[in-house]
Amino acid sequence: MEIKIKKTGSRILTGNVSGTVNMYTVVEDGREFLLARTSHTHGSNIGIANKEGILYVESDDGKVHHQVARPGGACGLNTDDEVVEGLSPLALRAVLMADQCNESAEITITTRET
Repeated sequence: MEIKIKKTGSRILTGNVSGTVNMYTVVEDGREFLLARTSHTHGSNIGIANKEGILYVESDDGKVHHQVARPGGACGLNTDDEVVEGLSPLALRAVLMADQCNESAEITITTRET
């Protein structure tokens, strides 16, 4: 398996909360994803660019999930949760590490079956 990660852009957040949004292109096994890593004074998250919601790794199945939360009726919260096919937890961790290290060069990860 091969994963390629490249930082493709960055913008400063203005308004009530200051921070940054860094964009990463991830190519894994021929599938391409555009991810947005948002960091601000109240925390950070990673999601699919131009989509609401966040990405996370579900501990029960070990897969990357996309979750969107919306206010629901009777003071409740509605959540939509789906598996992101073709995006591995390793790719997600690599984007987070590249972002923390402010790496702008392309990163290639190659794994072998053992």
